[in-house]
Amino acid sequence: MKKLETGDVIFTRNMDIIAEFMDFFQDDSCYWTHILIAKNEFVAWEASWQVRESNIEKVLNKSKDWKIIRFKALTESQRNIMKDSAPIILNQPYGFLRFFLQFLDQIFCTNWFTKHFDSKYVQVCSSFGAWLYWVACEYRFNGVPWESCDPDDIEDDQLAYSERYEIIRLKGEGV
Repeated sequence: MKKLETGDVIFTRNMDIIAEFMDFFQDDSCYWTHILIAKNEFVAWEASWQVRESNIEKVLNKSKDWKIIRFKALTESQRNIMKDSAPIILNQPYGFLRFFLQFLDQIFCTNWFTKHFDSKYVQVCSSFGAWLYWVACEYRFNGVPWESCDPDDIEDDQLAYSERYEIIRLKGEGV
């Protein structure tokens, strides 16, 4: 198994009801309910009840299914930018307002609600990960602004541009 690196994207599926809720309001199916971004081999950044650092092994052990991908073009300099940027957001509360705005975006098939709310301090898991990538290398997953990004946008980008990614680890039936 490959050693995890800063910037690796960790998809998890924990509660089926969340995926079903997300699926109901999205045009394409949504399997993953949460993402984290690896800080190093052992720790990842995530927006849960608050933006925090979490033990990767513990997260994966609690998850039904998971997939870890690596964006091949990420440089060491960009990884260092992520390491410097993430602490700015740590300990902020979960972005329930952003989650609600993403919900409105899904209902109205737009990114209008979230793209007009660019507070980096109000994050959900996927917007936080997308923000780190935007700050480090101005990358937009699936062409979506970081403010509007959901886990499905990140996986859609990986599937559409498989040559840009390496799959590091997999577990479960949805992978």
